[in-house]
Amino acid sequence: MTRRIRFLAVACGFLAAGALAAPTVREEPMDFGKVAGARYTLQRTGAPDVRYVISRPAHKAPLVLFVQGSGCIPPFVGLGTPNRYSTVFNFIPLAQQGDYAVMVVDKPGQPDAPPQAPPGVATGCPAAFNAAFYYDSWLDTLRAALRHALALPWVDGGRVLVFGVSEGAVMAAGLARAEAAVTHVAMIGGTGTSQLFDFAANAYSAGGSDDAIQARLADIDATVDAINADPRSTDKFAWGHTYLRWSTFFAHAPGEDLVQSKARVWLASGMRDTSVPIVSTEVAYARLRALGRAGARRHVPARAARKPWAGTGRRFDGGCAEGLRRHHGVVRTALSRHEERMTWERAAQPYSPTTSRATSGTRLWSFCGQEASRRPPRSRSCASTAR
Repeated sequence: MTRRIRFLAVACGFLAAGALAAPTVREEPMDFGKVAGARYTLQRTGAPDVRYVISRPAHKAPLVLFVQGSGCIPPFVGLGTPNRYSTVFNFIPLAQQGDYAVMVVDKPGQPDAPPQAPPGVATGCPAAFNAAFYYDSWLDTLRAALRHALALPWVDGGRVLVFGVSEGAVMAAGLARAEAAVTHVAMIGGTGTSQLFDFAANAYSAGGSDDAIQARLADIDATVDAINADPRSTDKFAWGHTYLRWSTFFAHAPGEDLVQSKARVWLASGMRDTSVPIVSTEVAYARLRALGRAGARRHVPARAARKPWAGTGRRFDGGCAEGLRRHHGVVRTALSRHEERMTWERAAQPYSPTTSRATSGTRLWSFCGQEASRRPPRSRSCASTAR
């Protein structure tokens, strides 16, 4: 009896400690124009703070979690100033519809201002970010934010779509595996196998002689050997990111994460994507299809060479934002309780590659078929190119 009492006392002590370890929450109101929102900071004992932004529709609504691509550009820039804007694909237009609770999470160590460096890479990011950001820390952050958001009174926790772009697609798959609350996943331009496979596939697709291909593969192997020799390094870089980032992301296969999840899956990739080869997505699709996963669908936009989204860091006010409305069809269909088919309306205007002068040759894509410049579009609308 004494032993049992002691055991219960210890168990109660652990429960009390867990209750005390619950994060302290700070809420800051936000205004998205047509809808209200808030920024939450979860101050955790013994763990980094978690910060996320979520819209607040007038009624209980499904949750859409956007997971951004690589680099350290903050989801929102200029908060508290007249020049505030979002860098997250379609966040503001979708939130303003009021049909969904739309959220995005800051990465671990996220700076408040964008770096003076090309987007999508970490070479210009603060040292604190590069020390804090890797697969496991990012997944832990996303899980904490998602769990907190699901407890909000205006969030319908029965329908949760995680919408990941590029690197964010990798995390969307991982989050779906880790959190059963995720009911739907949309992966846009994300690897279906591993990013190391993508490098090898691109080495072959670049063409040339067998010797040229072997030389490219040897360069990849040499770089991976260097990463494996110092996998926790946060000040050594390869392909624009730290060794720590690569070693942790290489260890995960999004396609397998999707298989282990219970979520319905929607995949989209460019047929001529020069970063993530379409064959990588096909591997994930084939795995899901072979297992009879009725929720797995694919849509491969015609003549899409790079990523099907507008330039990172561009404002979504008018102009091209109008042409992105077709993505709302993805959200509506993915979250519908009754729809069996998952579709994505195509724009009449085919995708067109644009190289931004602001990104040192980084390939950006615009639904408008025009160059994505530093200046947001004025009155010109892409509405005519969208069905």
